[in-house]
Amino acid sequence: MTDSEKLDLLLTKVQGMENEMQGIKDEMQGMKDEMQGMKKKIDKISLGQLEIKKEIIMLNRKISDTYDVALDALGTSTENRAWLEKGTLA
Repeated sequence: MTDSEKLDLLLTKVQGMENEMQGIKDEMQGMKDEMQGMKKKIDKISLGQLEIKKEIIMLNRKISDTYDVALDALGTSTENRAWLEKGTLA
């Protein structure tokens, strides 16, 4: 094999390696793009979780308020019943 043929063979191999490296770079860029997309989705999920937590806090407050109103109504009705019973019996 002549020196020229050896150089041609080396050049062919180097070009093949360059092509493979470019393919790897392209795949890595694709993976990077996918990871960025996943990061955006995770960020949206995090924001959604915060919104859900806020809504849960609001619901807990409403439930507590409703419970307090129900207790007040029960107390008032008990007082009214006692007043009516005392008022009609007296």
